[in-house]
Amino acid sequence: MEEVLIILGVIMGILTSYTDIKTGFIDDRHVSLLLETFERLRGRSSEESDFGLLSKIPVPVVELAILYYMYLGIKSNDPLLALSGLIGFGVGLLLGYIMYLMGGWASGDVVILAGYSALFPYASEFAKIKAPYAVYYPLHALTLFFNSIVGIFPFLFIYALGSLIAKKKTDKLKAVFTENVMLTIELALWIMVSLGLFIALRYYFSVVLHPLVRWVGTLIILSILGKYKKVSNVLGIIALAVFTYIAGFVLLLSFAKLLLVLYIFKVFFSIVKVLREEILIEKKSVEELKEWDIPGEWIYEKNGEILRDRESFTDKFKKALTTADLSLLKPSYEDVIVSPTAEGLTKEQIEKLKRLVEEGKLENEFIVRKAMPFAPALFLGFLISVLYGDLFWLLLQKMSGL
Repeated sequence: MEEVLIILGVIMGILTSYTDIKTGFIDDRHVSLLLETFERLRGRSSEESDFGLLSKIPVPVVELAILYYMYLGIKSNDPLLALSGLIGFGVGLLLGYIMYLMGGWASGDVVILAGYSALFPYASEFAKIKAPYAVYYPLHALTLFFNSIVGIFPFLFIYALGSLIAKKKTDKLKAVFTENVMLTIELALWIMVSLGLFIALRYYFSVVLHPLVRWVGTLIILSILGKYKKVSNVLGIIALAVFTYIAGFVLLLSFAKLLLVLYIFKVFFSIVKVLREEILIEKKSVEELKEWDIPGEWIYEKNGEILRDRESFTDKFKKALTTADLSLLKPSYEDVIVSPTAEGLTKEQIEKLKRLVEEGKLENEFIVRKAMPFAPALFLGFLISVLYGDLFWLLLQKMSGL
């Protein structure tokens, strides 16, 4: 049966890639109800939903996959297997939605990842490299997500660097390689502290934690250490020195591999930031705005005043982490005029913006995002995942010297 699932995924991949490259839009109406429900969890109405004008998945793979795994689970009396299609879809949707909020993906890309994740909530039997989270739990969405990033990274890298060189933005080019390097080193040291805590629990207190608990625990520990950087850095250096004394040079080699992997991810996110802020946006006057243009800012009315918010979700997320104020992730917009949705501007919105500019309530400059086809990258990530395996897990194994 997995062969049939792969064929469905290939059909979906070919059709969505072709559509995305040709038109810049992805068809995905079959899951619009679920996505609108996801939006309502954010406290937004269906009219405000970023997924309100979805079209149609060429093959209803989500519905088929969810029903298929439900049948298998009921037949084998396995509740987790029965829900795995739905869980896979939800995890894929969540990961893609985070990328959407960061400005990297459009809504159609989110649904494609969710569709692939519903097809294969667990690792494929054809995969040679399987991560534990995709074998024992329906979290294969992580494999699909990371493989898509790894697969598209060389193309994004070349495209972004070429664009920066052509635009002669040497400062931005330098930032791709140097920005947040210190934070990358600090993060590697904090991971050593986290590793030390789990080792101490195991060997001194005989507490063996479940792998999932360790993963979640690591994230919690890193978030705590991030608030006290100076102390955390000292603890990290001490942990590195103790481990090196116990294990020898091989530990330093593993630490260097960890640094390299983290640096690669840093460069990737720097590339995404450059694409979002420098390459995939342009500034237009209201006269130049066209229907379906994708806004890159919020324009809203609050207390009788017209306001605009151009801060990215990534910047909001950083502020929320550093201040421990999660409300920053969801600013209060009373009356939204324009929002950065993938469905683009309507004629009515453009007319309203023209009136506001004429009345002197808005500056005549608007940020518009350019669409970049990510469907082919997701298709590549799907093929790598089901036919070869988890590239991210492979990197972790190499980093650990395995």
